[in-house]
Amino acid sequence: MRNETTAHVPAIRLWQALCGGAELPTRQYQHIIHCIACETLATQIGDALDDIEEALRRNNIGMGGSNADLRLN
Repeated sequence: MRNETTAHVPAIRLWQALCGGAELPTRQYQHIIHCIACETLATQIGDALDDIEEALRRNNIGMGGSNADLRLN
């Protein structure tokens, strides 16, 4: 690993990338792989996304089921 210091990937950018909405530059991606703090954050975000998906499924929200017309508000 190089001695260059790369700033941590901003949490919102990491969240967007894990949701498929933003592509991280190679340098940021490599930073996440080698930085324990960023890798841990990525894991926590992934776990949160899994929890959200499970809650939506459990409550039959947005999954195309019989209550698909229900609004979140």
